[in-house]
Amino acid sequence: MQVDPALLDPVWGCRAVRGESLLFVADQPDRPATAPLLFTPTGGVSLTTADGATGFVEGQDFVVDAPGRRLHLVPGSTVPCVTRDQLYPAAPDGDAFMHARGNPSRRLRWAEGDAFHRLQTAASYAHAGDWPGAVPAAAGHDLPAAMARLAGGLPLTVTVTGDSISEGYNASGFVGAPPWQPPYATLVAAGLERRHGSAVTLHNLAVAGTTSNDGWGAADAVAVTDPHLVVVAFGMNDAGYMDAAEYQSNIRQILGTVRQRASAAEFVLVAPMLPHPDWHYTPPERFPAYRDALAALCGVGVVLADVTRLWTDVLTRKRFCDVTGNGINHPNDFGHRLYAQCVLECCRAE
Repeated sequence: MQVDPALLDPVWGCRAVRGESLLFVADQPDRPATAPLLFTPTGGVSLTTADGATGFVEGQDFVVDAPGRRLHLVPGSTVPCVTRDQLYPAAPDGDAFMHARGNPSRRLRWAEGDAFHRLQTAASYAHAGDWPGAVPAAAGHDLPAAMARLAGGLPLTVTVTGDSISEGYNASGFVGAPPWQPPYATLVAAGLERRHGSAVTLHNLAVAGTTSNDGWGAADAVAVTDPHLVVVAFGMNDAGYMDAAEYQSNIRQILGTVRQRASAAEFVLVAPMLPHPDWHYTPPERFPAYRDALAALCGVGVVLADVTRLWTDVLTRKRFCDVTGNGINHPNDFGHRLYAQCVLECCRAE
């Protein structure tokens, strides 16, 4: 699989970031639109539209506030931007599902396809290495069979079961928009090939709208692929109604069903990204509870990719609108890279 290697380099371990996504927002009509950076830049910042087609000029279109880790647009700038009211428009009659928590009269801006992609920009810059969060842990020692195959240059079959995030929603390659970046599952397969030189076959069985209940029902289809490594990634759709105990039970059933027919399979359990913090449908406390429920299932043959923690750490310096692909509960290209980097790290031998 041919994938730009720079997409796979973990953001927490580099001294330069490429294509960090931003959405410029004007919080007040009389103030310039701004966007936060994840790191403190140590030099100039290269800024383009998210599709890479249009570049912008520092000093002419934007200025860099390095100590504040922020870019500011200048008057007359052609950089795409939105107002806060455009991110929280008035809710039309009957628009109950997307309304803001505690305020049914306001809804959250939401759109599938490349609508957010066309509004966002991509920043590349050298930085001070001031990663704000935890470093995802390598856990390859708990995937002994898969790691042995990779170490020996043997082919590896990876099968993914999950929801729309894992299916690939809002990655530019999935929606058919430049720069055509693949979703995270493809990035993971490419990363394993690049790291180990083994041929990796990917079966992506993820289906939009599904929950861990559906994953239990689809576990036989996963086993039929005879996988060496199974990526299990549910939770976003579960969170609207399912407590952590039921969620954990469903994931346990997925593991057990797959093992009955594919006894050599090992597993990566993905704790999901966070949804929009103001979305009323998803109680925010469910996500760390889900992550803890997954962690309790881990041991030899089962590891955790803690995207929940990674996303939480990123959001200490960025806003949800910077890293979302649909405004509600999907990652954009940069978010899919975070997913892939986290999964690849937990598949790394210490």
